[in-house]
Amino acid sequence: MKTLNRIIDICIKTLSGIAALSLAFLLVGICYSTFSRFALNKPLSNLVEYSTYSLLYITFLGSPQILKNRGHINLDIITNMLSDNANKILSLVVNIVGAGISGFIFYYASLVVKDNFVYQVKVMDSMATPQYLLTIVIPIGMFFIFIQFIRNFAEEYKTFKKVQ
Repeated sequence: MKTLNRIIDICIKTLSGIAALSLAFLLVGICYSTFSRFALNKPLSNLVEYSTYSLLYITFLGSPQILKNRGHINLDIITNMLSDNANKILSLVVNIVGAGISGFIFYYASLVVKDNFVYQVKVMDSMATPQYLLTIVIPIGMFFIFIQFIRNFAEEYKTFKKVQ
């Protein structure tokens, strides 16, 4: 089990690294586009589309790492009012619901990617991007979010059982 967890951690870190590189490339691209527009009078025409697509990649590839670090937003107003035991139960429920929702999205996003690939759907943009290249990031990210919710649940359940 430790080996499997290590492999999952490596995959999540790799996805996060890809998201970080995409963000860095986006930053450099915007700076260069601004420079080339004013200094060279030659703006990059595809940068807006790349920016849109990279934001999708950044979101779905970075989210599993944020969930692993428990960096998502918590409603402190609610959790501060609850007892420790109620907070543990709430955390278990949140992880179960999160795993269910992310599993659902993973399944249906996989079907959409498969259809986009089989029917060779293209995005109506200047690059004629195959749509599966854009949508494939959704099931990948949701799969690892699903796995991380399950891991968070298992971790919370262990600490909940120790308290009981």
